[in-house]
Amino acid sequence: MKLTVEIDNSEHPEVAICFDLQGLDLLISKLEYLKMHVDHLHLMTPSWAGNELTEETNGGGNYKLLHSLRLVRLAQ
Repeated sequence: MKLTVEIDNSEHPEVAICFDLQGLDLLISKLEYLKMHVDHLHLMTPSWAGNELTEETNGGGNYKLLHSLRLVRLAQ
């Protein structure tokens, strides 16, 4: 499984979420949970005591790995 969150270190930074099919399935399952619950979830790399995000970069040479992604569903 591959699922990373990376940020471009250029003048106009952007965030890249990179995934394979298994990573996409995991991300969809987390979003489906939040669709039913007003809550938040933390996805982290093994370095940060998680197992949802992987640690190898995939976005290209200018991208830096982020070790944590917080998904937040806001109340309506």
